[in-house]
Amino acid sequence: MVKINLLPWREIQRKEKQQRFFILLSLSLIIVLSIFVLIHIYIANQQSFQIQRNTMLQYEMTMQDKNISAMNILDSKTKQIIRKINDINMLQKTRLDTIGLLNKLAPVMPSTVFLTKLTRVDHEIIIEGKAQSSGALSEFMQQIENEALFQVPIIEKMKTSDDASIENVKTNDNFQLFTLHFQQRNKN
Repeated sequence: MVKINLLPWREIQRKEKQQRFFILLSLSLIIVLSIFVLIHIYIANQQSFQIQRNTMLQYEMTMQDKNISAMNILDSKTKQIIRKINDINMLQKTRLDTIGLLNKLAPVMPSTVFLTKLTRVDHEIIIEGKAQSSGALSEFMQQIENEALFQVPIIEKMKTSDDASIENVKTNDNFQLFTLHFQQRNKN
């Protein structure tokens, strides 16, 4: 029988298979690495895009906050203007009432009573002044009570003046300081 040596052929075939295996292995490794690189690039692009969107949203939110604060300032200014308009309208409505009040007080006030301060808050009237005698002050209160426009006056405080000015020493006048308040009736 003839002996054929098949070993070199098997050896060559084995080396070719090994070579093909390493080529396929390296090719698959390159493909896997390229897929990982592509995925990494895609994720990095998505992150960059999201960061840009977040930055844009932050900018827009800042602009909206500025707009809201400007609107709040305008709203408060508008409310102040409306409040001032209402105050002016109220003053216009009560302007003639104040003149009427002074016109009613002038004839009923004795000549020995002097007003130093007159304050009016809504229908409450507060008068501060000086009187030469308690009789003059009593007469003034009686005249106010008799006036149909006013309610009964109440004296809050009354004290004798310790004013030693030259005018008071010459005339020997001791004034009584007083605070009087009363309500103004509605003109129904």
